Amino acid sequence: MYKILNNDLIRDYIDETPQIRSLLLDPDESVDTLDISEIGDGNLNFVYTIRSPRKSVILKQAVPYLRVVGEDYPLSRVRMSFEIWALEAEKALVPEHVPEIYYSSHEMSLVVMQNLDRHKILRGEMIQRVQFPHLAEHISTFLADTLYYTSDFYLDPAIKKENVKKFINIELCKITEDFIFTHPYEDNETNAYNPALDREHVRKFRENGEVKVAVQEMKYKFMTEAQALLHGDLHTGSIMLNPEETYVIDPEFAFYGPMGFDVGIYLANLIMSWYSLDGEDEAYAAYVRGQIADTWNLFAQKFKANMMHHEKERRSLQFDYPDGQKHFEMFTDRFIAQLFTDTVGFAACEMFRRTVGLAKVADVAGIEDLEKRARIEVRVLEAATELITHRRDYTSIDEVLTVLDTQSTE
Repeated sequence: MYKILNNDLIRDYIDETPQIRSLLLDPDESVDTLDISEIGDGNLNFVYTIRSPRKSVILKQAVPYLRVVGEDYPLSRVRMSFEIWALEAEKALVPEHVPEIYYSSHEMSLVVMQNLDRHKILRGEMIQRVQFPHLAEHISTFLADTLYYTSDFYLDPAIKKENVKKFINIELCKITEDFIFTHPYEDNETNAYNPALDREHVRKFRENGEVKVAVQEMKYKFMTEAQALLHGDLHTGSIMLNPEETYVIDPEFAFYGPMGFDVGIYLANLIMSWYSLDGEDEAYAAYVRGQIADTWNLFAQKFKANMMHHEKERRSLQFDYPDGQKHFEMFTDRFIAQLFTDTVGFAACEMFRRTVGLAKVADVAGIEDLEKRARIEVRVLEAATELITHRRDYTSIDEVLTVLDTQSTE
């Protein structure tokens, strides 16, 4: 039976759950010796660290409402089931980039997993201007393998369709549809933005018909193109790392959608980190710019390598004829080109919503000088407008970076 846990109830629950108890304690040890503290600072769930002399773990539990708002905003606990299923799927594909799962319960809407206490959140580290030598290599692998191996390019079509059905994540997809693709482009009560940001500029942006049409095209893709299993919320706050290891966490928004969404959301967060530097620290700016380029280029190389390596195993695509290999490579290149177009479009949507919508990024929103912050935000909006309205014109990440270079230095 489901119940919301607190520090005391967690001890009782561990005592009653042999799989967790044996992980943390010897048979003669008491649960009273466990050190339990709540650390969750997210919007959706409660998160606790549990420490014993033997081991430290994280317990994450979903409650039947939006944690950041409270019981006035009901939200189904089924989101934790999606997170558990996504973690299991990702762990099978890229075990080196997903935390260890020790125990899960759909009934209790909770998961017990590896405590990444030797790792830090990427966003905070980027604000502190820390460089990570393997970041682009690791994230590009995560993206290329989770997106390829959960798609029709690799899976048996029947299995893929069953997976699509399993991951129909209605409530959290609705949150994305509202807060990324709808509310920022209207005068919605959930929107919030820097008071120093010119209201006339925001109004002009919201009344740009080309932008609104393009955003709705991206929203339609998000709602209808079940290409692969997405993380669904892959930003720099969903990554924990140290100089040698990189882990992707918090996939409760997981569902089957367009591949470019995960790639675009992540790149947009890198772009906003880059813009937040505002011409300062040229060395770190060059590092972040390099991360944007390297992440896409490595992802595209690895995704194509997956496609070409497994080409002969595919039965859903018809290339079994004398020139089939050559034509399959043409197909692959065209697919990746379209994926790039989608990536640019979704990145622009993320840049818009992180500026004038509800949720911000601390890289920019944490700038205390509101006038300086507003200058950066105007550049973000202008760059996003250019990217989304001309997304079909770009054929390389270098072309995109040229646009971003112009806006970042104006």
